[in-house]
Amino acid sequence: MIRDARLLAAVIALVALASILGQGYVFIDMVAARGGRLIHVVWVMLGFFTILTNLLIAIVSLALARGHWPSWGPEKGAVLGCLAVNIALVGIIYHLLLAQLWNPQGLHYASDQGLHTVVPLLFVALWIFHAPKAGLRWSHALWWLLYPTGYFAYALVRGALDGWYPYPFIEVPKLGYAQVLLNAAGISAVLALGGLALIAFAKRITARA
Repeated sequence: MIRDARLLAAVIALVALASILGQGYVFIDMVAARGGRLIHVVWVMLGFFTILTNLLIAIVSLALARGHWPSWGPEKGAVLGCLAVNIALVGIIYHLLLAQLWNPQGLHYASDQGLHTVVPLLFVALWIFHAPKAGLRWSHALWWLLYPTGYFAYALVRGALDGWYPYPFIEVPKLGYAQVLLNAAGISAVLALGGLALIAFAKRITARA
């Protein structure tokens, strides 16, 4: 385990950015084979919760690595907690529900593992060992749902406009809105429980300090 917070943050940012670029290269080949353009690659990539969350983590990790972090006090811990819960969700959903749907090879496999396995594990480790925890409140578990809820609305609007949905559990044409909303509610419940567990852990750690 890397014990220096800034070094660990730099590693996370490097892995996240390299994995995003790797996925972009794969998408460029796929889109070019179908006569698409570069702007379409960017549009497709920005439709994935995984890409957006890894991008946010890369930005935050770079700020941590460089020591350029706003003095937000306890809210720094809340921001890191939100990202930790959501990137953990990325890894869990991928490995439980999505990994068996395809068999990526080469660069696609490496970037997939970076986004869905390495970054989630490293960022959760960063939160456990280095994030401030004293200011976390139980209500943060609800606030942390705003990001995935916003993404869900964004994905549905995109899907309604161009007919493409990034994940099978939100494919409205196949499942219908009722089932998609039920799926979203189930994921939100898991995320809320994960947030509460994270906050409980933080409170236990701070109580011992």
